[in-house]
Amino acid sequence: MSSEIHKHIEKSLEKNLKSFNADVINFPINKNKNKSKDLKIETFKYWNIRDKSNEDQLSAVIGICFMFTALILIGLYSNIV
Repeated sequence: MSSEIHKHIEKSLEKNLKSFNADVINFPINKNKNKSKDLKIETFKYWNIRDKSNEDQLSAVIGICFMFTALILIGLYSNIV
């Protein structure tokens, strides 16, 4: 029993020594805080649903809108009848 406790104490001491010998990472202090100079808007970086590469997303949006419209019409019809 005492040998197990002794081993546990040795392991915890080794962990403490490793944490005391750890190096501190210095992050760069030179940060550009004045970002107001780069306010030029470039339109080609914006996402457009009608692009050639977004055909599947366009069809998904159209399908969702169609389903909402169909559910609203069915709900209105069921309230009238």
